Amino acid sequence: MPPGVSEEAGKTARTLVDALKSTPAILALVLFNLAFMAMVVYIQHTNGERWQTLLELTLKQCRP
Repeated sequence: MPPGVSEEAGKTARTLVDALKSTPAILALVLFNLAFMAMVVYIQHTNGERWQTLLELTLKQCRP
């Protein structure tokens, strides 16, 4: 019986972890990139809320 999707994903994850153990610099870069992407998403979300508030205030002032 062929292995299932979860078994194949587990094998792939184990292989990836073993490969990253031998190269800690690449592991550090991957972790940095994940943290950087999370920071960018948070900043863009906050910036979007700020612009939405600014637009709402501007529209309120423009109404007669």
